[in-house]
Formats: sequence, C-alpha cells, structure tokens
Amino acid sequence: MLFLPVGLCAQERFEGAEVAVEATGTTSTGDYAPLWLTANRYGMGSVKPHSLVTHAQLTRALENDSARTWQLGYGVDLALAFGHERRLFIQQAYAEAAWKRLRLTVGAKEQPMEVQNSELSSGALSLGINACPIPQVRLDIDWFSFPGTRGWWQWKLNGSYGMMTDGSWQQDWAQAGTRYVKHALYHEKALYWRFGREDVFPLTYEIGLRMATEFGGTCYNVVTERYNEGQATTLENPKGVKAFIDALLCRGSDATDGSNPNVSGNHLGSYVMQLKYHGRSWQARLYWERFFEDHSMLTVQYGIRDMLLGGEATLPRNPYVSSIVVEYLGTKDQSGAVYHDGTHSLPDAMAGRDNYYNHLQYTGWQNYGQAIGNPLITSPLYNGVFNSPHKLYFYNNRVKAWHVGLSGDPSAEWHWRALASFTRNWGIYDLPLDDRLLQQHYMAEATYQPRWGKGWQGSLAVGYDHGNLLGNSVGCQITVKRVMRVKR
Repeated sequence: MLFLPVGLCAQERFEGAEVAVEATGTTSTGDYAPLWLTANRYGMGSVKPHSLVTHAQLTRALENDSARTWQLGYGVDLALAFGHERRLFIQQAYAEAAWKRLRLTVGAKEQPMEVQNSELSSGALSLGINACPIPQVRLDIDWFSFPGTRGWWQWKLNGSYGMMTDGSWQQDWAQAGTRYVKHALYHEKALYWRFGREDVFPLTYEIGLRMATEFGGTCYNVVTERYNEGQATTLENPKGVKAFIDALLCRGSDATDGSNPNVSGNHLGSYVMQLKYHGRSWQARLYWERFFEDHSMLTVQYGIRDMLLGGEATLPRNPYVSSIVVEYLGTKDQSGAVYHDGTHSLPDAMAGRDNYYNHLQYTGWQNYGQAIGNPLITSPLYNGVFNSPHKLYFYNNRVKAWHVGLSGDPSAEWHWRALASFTRNWGIYDLPLDDRLLQQHYMAEATYQPRWGKGWQGSLAVGYDHGNLLGNSVGCQITVKRVMRVKR
C-alpha cells in the first residue's frame, strides 16, 4: 500500500494530493488531561497531563476525480508522540477507489460519524471517533433510490472485515495475570434508509441499523465461573471461513457460553434515526441512537430506557454562532439489574445487566485503551481512579449526561468551538460505585488560519474538568499545522 501513491503518480493521479505536518502540545494539572483535550480525536489525544503529538501525512481525496468515472484516493499518516500510550505509529495507511456509488477502502482510515457532528457531539455509542482507526477492507454503497420510488425511498449500505492491531500493546500494558487479546478480527455492517426528497419537501427521515463484531484471535487469562471455575485460561477462537460467516450472520457460540449458547465473538451495535429540516438559510435535525449488546436490547424486549438523544441547528451566516448541538445520554438501565439463564428448576430467563462495552472473553469495545464508542463511558486508560490502572475493563458504563456544543465563524480566518458536558456516574452493576459521582468537562478552542499564511493554521484550546470521578484538571493545548498542495 505504501507504494501505491508512486503508482498513482505515474498515472497522473498525484494531482490534488496534500502534505500536512502538525504538532499538538498539551499541558495540564491533575492526574489526567481534561477530557475534551483528549477525546474524539481518533486516538491521537493523550490522557496524560503532559504530551506532545506530531504527525505528517500525505493524502489525496476521491473528490479530486469527481469528473472521472473512476476515482482514486489514498493516505499515509505517520505519528511520533511523547507522553502518549504509543511512541512511533502509523495512524492511517489506506487506498480507496470509487465507481459511481460504490467505494472500496483498504487499510486504516479515519471514518467520520454517520449521524453526529464530529466537531460538536459527545460521540456515537457504537462507532465513534474516539479511538484510532481499525485496518479493514470496507465496501460502501452510497445513497441510491429504491426502484420505482423516484428518490422518495433511498438506501445506503456498508460492510467490512479487518483486524485489531493493539494485541502487542495490550500484552505490554495489561497488568500481569489480567486479560488481553491478540490478533482479534473485526467485522462491521450497516444499512440505512432515507425517506423524502429535500428538493420537493424540506423534511427527510432516516433510520438505520449498524452492527460490529470482535471475533477470532487468542484471548489470554480468561476467567469465568461457569466455564473454568475461576481459573485463568487461554482461548484460541475460530478464525476460519466459518468464523467469518458466523460474524456476518450473528450466529455460533463461545466456549464461555456454557449450556446457554449466545453468538460467537463480541457483538454489539445500535439503531439510529434522524429527522432533518432542510431550510434555505438554516437547517435543523433531531437524532436518536439506541445501543445494544445482545438480543434483549436488539429486540427491545425490556423497553427503551437507554439512548443518545440529540438536536442540532445550523444557523444563517452570522459572525457569532454557526452551529448548536444539545445531547442527552443515558446508559444506566442496560435491560435491568437482573440476569438469569433458564434452568430446569427455574426456566424463566432474565437477560438484563448488559454491561455495555465489556465482554467475558474479549477486552471490550476499546482500541489501545480508548473506547471505540462514546468517551463519556469511561475508557480503560482512566482505570487508575478505580484502583485498576492497567486492567482492560470498563468500570463505569452506567452514565447519565447532558452535553452542549457550540461553534462559530467570526470571519474567514477565525473559527471557534466550545464543549460542555455534565455527567452522573454509577459504575457498573457488578461493581457499583459507593455513591453517585459527578463530573463536568469543559473546553473552548479558537483556530486562526491567516490568509497570508499559505496553508498555516494554529489553534489554542483551554480545558477544565471538575468532579469526583476523574478529578479536577485545568489544561492548555496548542496546535500548529501546515498544509501544502503537491504540485505535479
């Protein structure tokens, strides 16, 4: 893949490529940097109070070939970091090709969120932008009209297979005797429907189902009472053709399921909906996401109590506020507190206590210690506050939160944004916190891109955390970036 840009250049496909170099320095008080100086940055942010992250990238967007039948793009992003969980790493390395509504992407690429605003939202529950990208082979089919509906009913699909690359990091980082996983495989799929035509009527409605799976690989130090009576065990999970089919069709079982088989691997996902108003000078939308870990949530067996509910307004052009996002997050219920598999003496089954982002075999919905979903569910990198500093586990997934995001463009050179989150935290069902803990997260950022700067831009961000979950912290972050267009 690294040789691909050379081949594309020989085919006159280097036109429109960009080279960018960037450095971000963060310093703060407290045990951790303020959350919004770290989270939702594709894993590039460090939770440590002092860090420096530099990276250089070469990218070419598909849009450069918008007038051609075939469109080609690629990207390579190399990072060097200090005060980070990783030192020298490849953040992105991908190639992609598109033909009409089809797009094939091979490699690790930062994918934006499908519904939420990547700059202002707290993040998606299943597939967010908090962790670094996972290498995969991905096929996207962009919006197309269902036959006979004249555009009033449109479809969009995607699917992929890949592999998690943090196995060696897990082995080095995890405390001796605790669980870690190497060579885990990855699968993702999604289907979205859109009803309405904004060129005829300003309201459109979208609904979608997206699912993801960790499967295969080797799980070390697995401990469950019903499988191995509390003894640490190494599990070699299936990784042949059947394992790939089971991941696609959500079937099979794990060794730890015992006499009550579920499905093989760590399956999860979410339903998403949004209602959009397409005005001439302003737009607005309401969106909703419901996360699920198993069939009880997938089939809405125990009602709808947990969700991410949000609203966004994009205002007419003005020098004050451009966009407003307000979100409510609730993950406290998780199908209820009772879990019981059916037995001969008590056949009634209660499938509660879903334990979001955790799994009996795998190290949960994380990549390099950062939650792949919403960062307000406390990532394993913060486990020092739970006296388990190097255990890959989510100790706080029962959360209720309000989140607000604002942005503005006072001029063509200036851009600003501000985030504020207010959370109540209960821990997890199996290990509840002694008392409900409160935490607040704030961030204000200003970005300056001078006209005379020829691709230069700089930003200054100030963050503040206050509460008794992650503690108090005040921090400052400075970013300097230079973007240069490649000339043929």
